[in-house]
Amino acid sequence: MQALGPKQWRCQHCDFCYFHNTASTAGALIMHQQELLLVERAIEPQKGHWDLPGGFIEYNESLEQGLARELKEELNLDIQPEQFNYFGSFANQYCYQNVLYHTCDSFFIYCPSSKPALEAKDDIASWQWHPLSRLPLDKVAFSSVLQGLKKLIQQTKP
Repeated sequence: MQALGPKQWRCQHCDFCYFHNTASTAGALIMHQQELLLVERAIEPQKGHWDLPGGFIEYNESLEQGLARELKEELNLDIQPEQFNYFGSFANQYCYQNVLYHTCDSFFIYCPSSKPALEAKDDIASWQWHPLSRLPLDKVAFSSVLQGLKKLIQQTKP
């Protein structure tokens, strides 16, 4: 393979061209009153750090459909895609098994009327509600999540 740029390679034998494009992810800002649900990562990268529930979008899924699937897989939480409200997106880098993936991380707000029953599953070690005024920003897994949390704090200030 011959590198043609930072994200493009071409096979010198068959002329196949591979583009290592940005991957899409979606995360949920689940808020009840003035508390936000954060999850502790059970796997690398950033094992043990706080994150938002969510993950990578699969083929033939919208961001909202993928987020609903991820919430079911990670927390056994059933939310319909139309219940999410778009919040924003941020660029991120995700290094997994020595491969650097560039991602576009989209965030959606969901505000249940009461705190839902949750079960930590899949790649989630635990979950915890945090007051917006005391989010553990120094222990957040990814820069995109940190940017999203700072924007959320700014927008919810009285």
